[in-house]
Amino acid sequence: MSAIPREEFESRTRHARRIMRERGIDGLIVTDPISYYYFSGQRAPAALRLRPNIFLLPLDGEPAIVSWSGPEMFARVYNRPFPSWVEDRRIYPEVPFTTEEAVDWGLRDAIVDRDLDSSVLAIELGRETVLSLPLRDFERLRRDLPKVQFVDSGPVVWGCRMIKSAWEIDCARRACDIGGRAWRQTLDELEPGVTVREIQTRIMQRYNEAGSDLDSGPPTVLGATGEGGAFRKGDVLYLDGGPAYLGYRMDFTRRAVFGKPTARQLHEHNGMWDLLFQVMDRMKPGVALRDIFEYSQSLMAGHPEWRNYSDHPAKRIGHGIGLGNEPPSINAFDERVLQEGMMLTPEPKIESVDGLVNPEEHIVMTATGWEQLSNIPGWELRIIE
Repeated sequence: MSAIPREEFESRTRHARRIMRERGIDGLIVTDPISYYYFSGQRAPAALRLRPNIFLLPLDGEPAIVSWSGPEMFARVYNRPFPSWVEDRRIYPEVPFTTEEAVDWGLRDAIVDRDLDSSVLAIELGRETVLSLPLRDFERLRRDLPKVQFVDSGPVVWGCRMIKSAWEIDCARRACDIGGRAWRQTLDELEPGVTVREIQTRIMQRYNEAGSDLDSGPPTVLGATGEGGAFRKGDVLYLDGGPAYLGYRMDFTRRAVFGKPTARQLHEHNGMWDLLFQVMDRMKPGVALRDIFEYSQSLMAGHPEWRNYSDHPAKRIGHGIGLGNEPPSINAFDERVLQEGMMLTPEPKIESVDGLVNPEEHIVMTATGWEQLSNIPGWELRIIE
């Protein structure tokens, strides 16, 4: 079974059905690997993206999954639980198993069996969703089910995923704790001459020792100007990203300078983090995301000496975070408002001669404000002698 508690799936399906009922949707089809994991509990590795995994949730009745034979075979041969709570499993053999250009993986029968072949079905058709089914296969599904009206699933999927449960928040808190401690321990031992790869290797080892997901990947490490990616005196180390715990990712930044910092470096670093904390103080449930963006831009306008990275068409100074970088966006265009349970990473940025000055914290909205999960290490510019 999945490491995610059964109650989480029960809550997620209830929430999805509530939104489906409000929007006149009879069934939800999920093909995106990340959302598939969210609803089914079964991981769908990116390396196996040519093997579709599909979750089908009817407005009433039991859900179904369509999945390749590997997980079922591993569970059977090694006497392990199947990695999903869903009982109706439509298993197809290894791929490629047919020479047809368009494949029916078993989804059509699952839809027909639930009397959804003359209904409104939501699937990934919008800007904030990703259809992980070959286009020809989806076109075949349309032809095989001519009475079905397909609509975008984004309002349902993100209506669920944007608001985190207490369990999800605990997973993110654990990821931030694992990652933050790994960063702090690594920063404590750095000296000039250390390379980007060495920093990433040490951090990754500490992630693994502390119990992060094995596929977390290394943090972003930038700023080295020496040969072979080595950090020299005067270089500013930029750390971004972080590990995942049960899929929930850490995302914040920290910076360090090799040698004594200049007045400019301190001004940029301390000034930008002060600006970030002013922006965060405006973040409360009910406040529009675009208002947060405009406030940040007004503060940035008071520093003409800085090059504002956020002054570009996307105009984004932050995003949702969970199983990945997610909606909503803190930008000039997102009309949504902050809600309790949203997890975000506010991050106004400037471009410096040293690289990016990108203060970023990982927070979750509470009933009255926010809780900061990115407490370790501290935000101050670390000095490495």
